[in-house]
Amino acid sequence: MRVLVTGAGGQLAHAIKQVWYGHELLLPEEAKFDLGDPDCIRKVVDEVKPQVLVNCGAFTQVDRCESEQDVARRINSDAVGWLAEACDRHGAMLIQISTDYVFDGLGTRPYLEDDPTNPQSVYGRTKLEGEQLAATCRRHLVARTSWLYDGWGNNFLNTMVRAVTEGRRLRVVDDQVGAPTTCRALARQLQVAAEKGWQGLVHTTCHGETTWYGFAKAIFEAKGIVANLSPCTTADYPTPARRPAYSVLDAAHRENLGNDLMPHWKEALAQVIARPEPTKEF
Repeated sequence: MRVLVTGAGGQLAHAIKQVWYGHELLLPEEAKFDLGDPDCIRKVVDEVKPQVLVNCGAFTQVDRCESEQDVARRINSDAVGWLAEACDRHGAMLIQISTDYVFDGLGTRPYLEDDPTNPQSVYGRTKLEGEQLAATCRRHLVARTSWLYDGWGNNFLNTMVRAVTEGRRLRVVDDQVGAPTTCRALARQLQVAAEKGWQGLVHTTCHGETTWYGFAKAIFEAKGIVANLSPCTTADYPTPARRPAYSVLDAAHRENLGNDLMPHWKEALAQVIARPEPTKEF
């Protein structure tokens, strides 16, 4: 398959480049595939004529979305509609990456795909709009995920390790529950989804759950680092955007589709620690 990937500079696009195999991958530089420019989107898609388009591009700076709502809506929502139109012209499958932030976080059990959404932030609202626009494409898959990280890029794991090397005392939120998910695991799952022709809405996170504090503790234990780490509450660490208190995503639908490649989050973390840069075999 000819696969076109947006957001080439991001951590998920990097994982796709590293672990996908047997397909023709095209990852144009973000300056040449500008999601904020509908003419640019049409031009690139018309030139490439992909069979699959994976939209890894997004405005993911959750707090900045609150103060830059127009930019967030253009990239996270409007652009998905333009991509859907372009994909339809070529009969391409659109894979849209979405987020646990489409839920309000008031639940007490893992969210199903058809549970009511109720985003509490600009980021969550614009990503939900993106889901809805992706669904206008005849062939589409919306893959909701959460807490993405890996051995590269600007993410929680690297932020924690960097903070410790700088000798900082860390207080990490212990009342937000989710599923840390590695980019390499998600990338492998997306390849199977594309090859098997999955359609509709699927939750694609690692198995299990923890808090940000629990995640940080596991990182330091896995790396053998002694850290000055203590838990705190969300109220102790106010941010412009509201985060879901509970955003674990149910895996049953993915399991029923077959070829569930998502490991437990602890196993996925161990893989990242063992080999920060993935290969197609690992």
